[in-house]
Amino acid sequence: MTKNNLLKSLINFNAAETSCKNVSADYDLVINSLDCLEDCYFSIVDATGKIIFVSKDFEKIDGYKISDILGKNVLDVYKLGKQNSVHVRSIAEKKVLKNTKLRYTSASGQPVDLVMDIYPVFSGREVIGSFAISRDTSKIQALTDKVFQLQKALYNQLQRTNNNGTQFCFDDIIGSGEAMQSVINTAKKMACSESRIMILGETGTGKELFAQSIHNNSSRAKEPFIAVNCSAIPDTLLESILFGTNKGAFTGAEDKAGLFEEAKNGTLFLDELNSMSIVLQSKLLRALETNRIRRVGGNKEIPVNPRIISAMNIDPKEAIETEKLRSDFYYRLAVITLECPPLRNRKEDIITLSWFYINKYNKILGRKINEISEEVIQILENYNWPGNVRELSHCIEHAMNIVDPTDTSLLVQHLPAFLQDKILKNNILPITVPKINDYKQIMLQVEKDLLTQALKRNTGNINQTAKELNLSRQCLYYKLKRLDIDIQHEIYIE
Repeated sequence: MTKNNLLKSLINFNAAETSCKNVSADYDLVINSLDCLEDCYFSIVDATGKIIFVSKDFEKIDGYKISDILGKNVLDVYKLGKQNSVHVRSIAEKKVLKNTKLRYTSASGQPVDLVMDIYPVFSGREVIGSFAISRDTSKIQALTDKVFQLQKALYNQLQRTNNNGTQFCFDDIIGSGEAMQSVINTAKKMACSESRIMILGETGTGKELFAQSIHNNSSRAKEPFIAVNCSAIPDTLLESILFGTNKGAFTGAEDKAGLFEEAKNGTLFLDELNSMSIVLQSKLLRALETNRIRRVGGNKEIPVNPRIISAMNIDPKEAIETEKLRSDFYYRLAVITLECPPLRNRKEDIITLSWFYINKYNKILGRKINEISEEVIQILENYNWPGNVRELSHCIEHAMNIVDPTDTSLLVQHLPAFLQDKILKNNILPITVPKINDYKQIMLQVEKDLLTQALKRNTGNINQTAKELNLSRQCLYYKLKRLDIDIQHEIYIE
């Protein structure tokens, strides 16, 4: 049964069907459907507030047995005032209440956080009851609070002497190539400004590293740097995290400052901005225009003054066209833009970055790597690096865990398997050219290496090797004989 049909069935109930004892077959079908749906909890009350249905999974979070509360008034069961009962409000106001937050204490004494959508049920023009679709956000709220506590603890552990919650400055950015140096110089100019900045770049290009560096090179360096990943927090919670809450905003809400207030005169970094809902973008837009925020549930405007740095990992034009980003919101935040180049466009920095991570893990893991083989260098420089610097870091960390404590050179066999496989599939395994002065001997050796590697890729199959090299079988046999390549020896004995 689709959601629309389910709702139609509920709305078509007549007054007689609100009796729990005498229901129709259609009603039974609806009840069974409600009980089978996952991650949502349903409750229905009649016009007087009497509970006539609660889905069975509600017992897990509510603590009450369904048999104990059916037929009782919702105000009596949960000891609520009329204004705090969303069911009663929906019936009295004859309107839908969406995304309503509710906190109360369960029968077992545990706090319960719900986000509810409540719909009045009509018979003609008369409201005969209401039903609610509830989502338990208690675990999400607890996990979100834990993440923020851990994030703060991490920043406190790694913070610099200026005690502003950052870890990086421009000196930590590795990149001597022209592409990266140009971006660093541009970012340093932006640090001297007070304009809002949007940092664009693929995942793993170091957008937060630049955000922290800009903060530490600005006049706000002694003020807090606060970062939030907009994609990591449910939209129903992000608003209260950004703007804070006032006591009474919803049941159980306390007076709590949001990140705008915590940032004070420092920097607020909004990462993965394109994950924020359009509705929240419109609310944030007003705060950006007025430099004032209003806590959730509050009626007092609070002046705020953090510098906003935002980041996106997709093209803003694409985000606007697909309606993931409001154009006015984008232009308000992207007063100036900074583009972090992908690693494939700054290949001159790959080996420098690799040595940085090798030295890091030499210390952490007690390794002694002081050389990168030519084969590994060519592999690293030829790979496309879709995960950028973060992916390179993970690959080097993998390799450093694989090397033996006595190894001094990083070799191909130390690299992750997926990287080795990609190299073989894309035919970019490097060729070893011996130091031979005679031109003909060099070319013969190069041809021998090419044929040998092609045979290895095809496990010695002559037909497949000839097809890959666009040669006939006869021509391939001739070349193998001329170059004195023993298939059995070259392929199976290494």
